[in-house]
Amino acid sequence: MRTLLRSSNVVYVGRQRGGSDRRAVMPSSPGITALVLVVHDRTERAMLVSDCGVYGKAVWVPKAMLTIEQPSERGILVATMSKAFAEKKDLHPRFIDPEMFNEATREALELAVARAARKRIAYRGHRSPHARHDSQNLFA
Repeated sequence: MRTLLRSSNVVYVGRQRGGSDRRAVMPSSPGITALVLVVHDRTERAMLVSDCGVYGKAVWVPKAMLTIEQPSERGILVATMSKAFAEKKDLHPRFIDPEMFNEATREALELAVARAARKRIAYRGHRSPHARHDSQNLFA
């Protein structure tokens, strides 16, 4: 028996459409967060990190639970982990006082804070506003 192909000019009643034909931007990973961490010590399998730069508040975190992108030689890094694990270890996106570091480390800290904020925004599914749609030709 032959199956009929769906025609593009058929309107299906009862199917709700949004305000536009664009797909909604869904959060890629709702349970993921990106944090700026200061590394105080490290072993082969774990790292002693803090979210405020104070050694007394540092916690040991297994490297297997983190995704580290572009680690800094200055001891500042942006780590991606699950929100539940970050809360369990009491790690939050806090303010790290730049006065504790020298000028070169301050620059690395500033870049890391901006990168972590962009990643958290992307994980939430937000996009930066722009005037044109991505598919529109700018030179037309």
